[in-house]
Amino acid sequence: MALNSDPRNIPNLEEYLTERLQRQIMIIDGGMGTMVQSYRLKEEEFRGERFKGHPKDLKGNNDILCLTQPHIVTEIHMGYLEAGAEILETNTFNGTTISQSDYNTQDYTYEINKAATRLALEACLEVSSKTGVPRFVAGAMGPTNRTLSVSPSVERPEYRNITFDELVEGYSTQARGLLDGGADILFVETIFDTANAKAALFSIDSLFNQGYRRVPIMISGTIVDKSGRTLSG
Repeated sequence: MALNSDPRNIPNLEEYLTERLQRQIMIIDGGMGTMVQSYRLKEEEFRGERFKGHPKDLKGNNDILCLTQPHIVTEIHMGYLEAGAEILETNTFNGTTISQSDYNTQDYTYEINKAATRLALEACLEVSSKTGVPRFVAGAMGPTNRTLSVSPSVERPEYRNITFDELVEGYSTQARGLLDGGADILFVETIFDTANAKAALFSIDSLFNQGYRRVPIMISGTIVDKSGRTLSG
């Protein structure tokens, strides 16, 4: 399905989603990481031809598969759509410059997010056209592997290994790639630190104020214990 041809024909997505969710549950897809694991990919498969000489191991960097093994990402997307998912998350859980720096691939962050969105959108448009049921792309923005609210060092409770501005910059790069790729929704997901979530939302709002296309925003949180609280309270 060509990306310039949209069979969904929904002029106002926010109104559509609000109306739908008031009267029925919409199904979102499941985990990407667990599905990637089922392929039992080796280091060389994560690298592909493009990153054959990369200086750091890439195994475990599921997001890079959007560039090196896009057919696998598409297969996973199609499986969820064929199972009935109406909202499809992009393969970008670790798609910030902060998380990608663990693999020395932070310079590819924008490209990863844009490519991931294109893959998900192609799958959504194809299934929407075949079934007549609109399917939507949620640009997944994970929590990163850093936290603003808690020190990584027990000995130094005042210490933080990331700043608010650094998080904003990392999320901004990701959000630009997702929006430029055509994401229908931005999904700030698996939040365990509300301060991180604020950085993500601030970066998104800043892009909207700069003239980027406004899209609906979804947020999911992670409750870390029986108290019903997030890590930051």
